[in-house]
Amino acid sequence: MFPLLLLAGCAGADPTPPADTWRGFRNDGSSCTTARDLPLTWGPNENVAWRAALPGYGQSSPVVWKGRVFVTAVEGPEKEKLLVVAVDARTGAVAWKKEFAASQKGKNNPMMSRAGPTPVADAEGVYCLFESGDLLALTHDGGTLWHRSLAKEHGEIKNNHGLGSSLAEAGRAVFVQVDHAGPSYLLAVCKADGKELWKTERPGRTSWTSPVVTTFNNKAAVLASGGGTLTAYDAATGKELAALDGLTGNTIPSPTAAGDLIAVGAGENRMKPDLKASAKSNCLVRFGARDGRPAFEPVWNGTKAVSHHASPVVHQGHVYFVTKLGLVHCLDLKTGAERYAERLDDETWATPVGAGDRVYFFGKSGVTTVLRAGGEFEKLAVNRLWSKEDYAARLDAAKRAAADALPKPPEGKGPGGGPPVPKAELEATRYSAVGDVVYGVAAVDRALFVRTGTELVCIRPAK
Repeated sequence: MFPLLLLAGCAGADPTPPADTWRGFRNDGSSCTTARDLPLTWGPNENVAWRAALPGYGQSSPVVWKGRVFVTAVEGPEKEKLLVVAVDARTGAVAWKKEFAASQKGKNNPMMSRAGPTPVADAEGVYCLFESGDLLALTHDGGTLWHRSLAKEHGEIKNNHGLGSSLAEAGRAVFVQVDHAGPSYLLAVCKADGKELWKTERPGRTSWTSPVVTTFNNKAAVLASGGGTLTAYDAATGKELAALDGLTGNTIPSPTAAGDLIAVGAGENRMKPDLKASAKSNCLVRFGARDGRPAFEPVWNGTKAVSHHASPVVHQGHVYFVTKLGLVHCLDLKTGAERYAERLDDETWATPVGAGDRVYFFGKSGVTTVLRAGGEFEKLAVNRLWSKEDYAARLDAAKRAAADALPKPPEGKGPGGGPPVPKAELEATRYSAVGDVVYGVAAVDRALFVRTGTELVCIRPAK
């Protein structure tokens, strides 16, 4: 048992991250930033400071700490190599690369997680999780602090498409959510030595959502969404504080905390489609108290919006939900009233970024739509990382390279064993994670870092 003092030290919620850092998945779990002078326009030959080729393949978002950008990747036919790469934020030069052996191997193909979990960083180091269950900590200079195998300690990780949950952190603790077909759990680990602070069992379920740290009564709490339930846990002990059941499709988007308000994202349940129930689950709840006990109280339920891959963003009095096909729904934060529903210029998997009077929607194929924040649909810019011709050629080459590695779906069934879909849709799904997919972004003063499966791009004005 860890001393109470250590637990308390590992449970404090941190203030708003400084504008020169982007410390984890969706920054602090909000996808919002106070970064100044972010670029508004760019193109293949405009405001792109550098492009850095990355080893292997990775779906995690970049994290930034004081001039260094950290990314993870996997390599090898069985994803047997785990890679952590540090890139100089100013020049794009690789500062160091570290390789580790995966403790649980798996097929390296576009239908599976490939370095899906995003790390977290703080002043002491960078903390990484891989779908193999390997959890490790490195110094900013690449030294190994500690390395654990959750697969060996807590059992093999069994998930349809691999583990995709990113890390969360508060104070001196890192939080890991493992939802899978085996015994699921939420884990707190001390950053300094990797020792377990607590482990809380969760019902067996398959999800790819990530934990989020918020506060309740001035104490840190960890939110975990998945399997039809939103649950809050005490960050110091792992004790369950509150739960909200009856959700549908909350297996990929993560919750977003804005004060005592929690925006829940949900997509389609492919095995038992019910779009009305999924839309209702894209909702807003208040994390408060009922009869003196912590509880989630509904504020409003959604009616049309479905989130799919991206998590909701709460920014300047509005909530933004976006589908994988790039349909954005803007809802009033207080009432849930829909302000607009409009099509963006690209499919969208990455969670948008709220920054000042703008919301950035980073499209899957490198087309970013920048909207003015607020209840009126106003495009400020549409930007491309590649020309249409260049992107088409790159995608065609990537499809040819991946054709033999892609598994075929079961006869008479759709992706993941769900209901059958038309052949064209099935082919699109099979190749959806092939090529220059934009998975995540980071924002700091004057710069955006866009991560694709094989490349890191810095967007920064020349002056």
